[in-house]
Amino acid sequence: MERLRLPFEIRGQVVKLGYAATLWIAAAMLAGLVMAEWYSRLGVSLGLLYILPVVLAATVLSRRHIVMAAVACAGLRGLFVMNEQMVEQSLRFFMATIAYAGCGLLVAEISRTRRMVFGHYARLRAEQHLRRRAERQLRLLAESSPAAILTVASDGRIVAANRAAHEMLDLEPGQSLIGEAVRGYLPVLHDALSVSANIDGMRTSTSTWGQRADGSSFPTTIWFSVYGQRETRHLAAIVVDVSDEVREREYAHFQDLNKYNRLLAGAVSHEIRNLCSAASVVSSNLSRHPAMQDDPDLAALRSLVQALLELASFDLRRQAHPSVSETSLQALLTELEVIIAPDWADIEGEVHIAVPPDFPPVRADRHALLQVLLNLAQNALRAVSDQSHRLLQLSAHIDDGRAVLRVLDSGPGLAQPEHLFQPFRSGANGSGLGLYISRALMTHQDGQLRHVPGDSGCCFELLLPLAPVNEAAHG
Repeated sequence: MERLRLPFEIRGQVVKLGYAATLWIAAAMLAGLVMAEWYSRLGVSLGLLYILPVVLAATVLSRRHIVMAAVACAGLRGLFVMNEQMVEQSLRFFMATIAYAGCGLLVAEISRTRRMVFGHYARLRAEQHLRRRAERQLRLLAESSPAAILTVASDGRIVAANRAAHEMLDLEPGQSLIGEAVRGYLPVLHDALSVSANIDGMRTSTSTWGQRADGSSFPTTIWFSVYGQRETRHLAAIVVDVSDEVREREYAHFQDLNKYNRLLAGAVSHEIRNLCSAASVVSSNLSRHPAMQDDPDLAALRSLVQALLELASFDLRRQAHPSVSETSLQALLTELEVIIAPDWADIEGEVHIAVPPDFPPVRADRHALLQVLLNLAQNALRAVSDQSHRLLQLSAHIDDGRAVLRVLDSGPGLAQPEHLFQPFRSGANGSGLGLYISRALMTHQDGQLRHVPGDSGCCFELLLPLAPVNEAAHG
């Protein structure tokens, strides 16, 4: 691997001895030349050699100091030129200064340019190294990602795909997606490239259906962005197969529907039993009348009432006990806020949730508890829609060894709270079963739903058992 300190090493090759050592050597060279001319009394001039200390010193000196060094060398060299007039000496000094300074400045510029070039080269190598490392990391991230990652060119052809994409689209071993038309697998991506031809920087997500290599369809969620212009236009997409999530969601919906159907049937059977009990009492009173004792119609009526009682013998308590487990109220209320916040924002309302961060978990059917809270939140939304102050408050505390979750709204309150949990009650906005079913759901998980009278608004409390300490520790 290339070392990232290359500029300093290359500069070290240009100036091996450092600033002070270079100057001392240049001074020694100059002193040597002066002594050679002073003692040897050579018949030839050594003026050309005076350029050497200037050139050496120029590798570390600034331009101003180079000129000063050239002037000094020209002056020292002029001391050994005899029998010349003042004009000749001046011209010789001036020409020597120009020659020495010019060579020194030239060498200094060459040295500086060389250092700059090698510095740029070193930075380029460092940037290439970092880019290759980033590319390796991105390639590793893409190949190890459980989500399919695709890049599609402007003509709708796939130009890049990771391993998860090949597995998700169920390609044969050795078969590649590169060069394949994305329309055959994910038509929405081909349409996005066509529709967004005039849109710059398109970024969005969608839920759609894809098609595997064997022709089978599967649900998918896609996050994609379109970048570039015309022929360079590309689309990058992250594709997730949500088949398992769809199955789980639909199964949960089926379980909820089945549960609510049983609750509805229980509510209807409860009302039918009440009516049948009243009809049974009336028929018993009629049977005591002497004239009606042997009446066949009365006997038939009593048989019909008894059969209807047996038909309406469905009881909510016959349902299988729901699967309760340790549930965090903080996480549950956070999910609830995500679901209901847009509806409250539409009416300019506020949702305040106040649960201590160390609040212990409760034992509850998480999905059923969420359904109860959603029902209360929707009732509160309708209640506060005509109010000037629209607020929903959810708080939690512990009372007598049980968790108490309070739901309070700023609505007008209830006129007849004594009939609140009766099924098919008159005056309800819906079927009149919402609160009845909510209370049943709470009862089936060893909880309780109750209305708390107050001076303003409507307040409900959900009482839930706390999770055992050993269960919470291993949850």
